[in-house]
Amino acid sequence: MEQEYWLQRWEDNRTGWHLPNVHPLLEQYFHRFNLQQGDQVFVPFCGKSLDMAWLAQQGMQVIGNELSGRAIEQFFNAQRLEPEQTVRNGMICWQAGPFTFYEGDFFDLQHVPGEVKFIYDRAALISLPKEGERGRKAYVKKMRMLFPAGVQTLLITLDYDQQIMNGPPFSVGYEEVVWQYAYDHVIEFLFEGDILDQEPKFRERGLSKLTEWGIKLTRYDPGALRSGRSRLRRLFGFTPRFLTSLRPSTITGRWR
Repeated sequence: MEQEYWLQRWEDNRTGWHLPNVHPLLEQYFHRFNLQQGDQVFVPFCGKSLDMAWLAQQGMQVIGNELSGRAIEQFFNAQRLEPEQTVRNGMICWQAGPFTFYEGDFFDLQHVPGEVKFIYDRAALISLPKEGERGRKAYVKKMRMLFPAGVQTLLITLDYDQQIMNGPPFSVGYEEVVWQYAYDHVIEFLFEGDILDQEPKFRERGLSKLTEWGIKLTRYDPGALRSGRSRLRRLFGFTPRFLTSLRPSTITGRWR
């Protein structure tokens, strides 16, 4: 979607994706990531989500990226904080308390300072079409550039029949998650449920089913595995048979 579309949605206060409460999957599964007090978390396409305030209450340092300065301003107003504004990495940086937000196009981000341990993606991937310069494929590639192996992600997606309704939010089912991430992520499916009764606006658009997925992603370095095998081969003159297929178990949880 074009930037002007989203900026106009914020100007017109047409933000139906904004929840008046903390997302239940974040509350339910956050403990599965074993984060420590003071860890940095990154929220792409963050808007003014209350999830960020909840993350801060858990002791996290929250870094967000949002295209709309209006959304960021509304978040700080709601938290009764007066942010300092500077320019960092070519973007306006808003900072107050445990919150640091970068205002601008996500695809223009060149660097996220610090050591991010956790990414919370509830509204980023599903807001993008699959292809294009600012599509889902480009988004996943950009995240690989910004964050190294070891980072964990809680990804929340919606899955529905796009012949009945088109996005945004776009349909991203488990097949695409595997296609986008399995190369270098361990994928754990935490939750699958039909939430149509909780989202009447989607029923009004013709849907008879709306599946929500909660997914834990843990990035690893495929090159490190290959390098390890090479060192063993040099040491022993061959690769022990039990190591020839050594690879993280990349998909766990519910699978059909």
